[in-house]
Amino acid sequence: MKTLVTLWVFFLLAFLSGVANAAGGPMNQDLTPLTATAQKALDAGKRGDAEAFVKEAEAALFQAKSQTDSAAQQRIVRKLKTAVSEGKAGKLLEGTQAVEEAMSDMKASGPPRFGGGS
Repeated sequence: MKTLVTLWVFFLLAFLSGVANAAGGPMNQDLTPLTATAQKALDAGKRGDAEAFVKEAEAALFQAKSQTDSAAQQRIVRKLKTAVSEGKAGKLLEGTQAVEEAMSDMKASGPPRFGGGS
């Protein structure tokens, strides 16, 4: 009987540790590569180069879409889509502001943190 209870305890602990790791995963994502790509778009927008802005914003959007698995990244994708459409419409100021908003969401996520949760 004690062996059966011990086995159930180990099984339960193994299951719960897997669930806890899965629940904490998306919050601790490193978005620094995406930030670098978005910074290029932001720089092009501030220079007034609409063609380069759209190109870099589309690259950032593609990169963000390829790793979307959290609510924060979905907000980032939405803002980058807005930036691309504003850039294509010739509204460079609005597009640049959308990239800045997306970058503020990226910084809020920050680099991965360990030992105590997010």
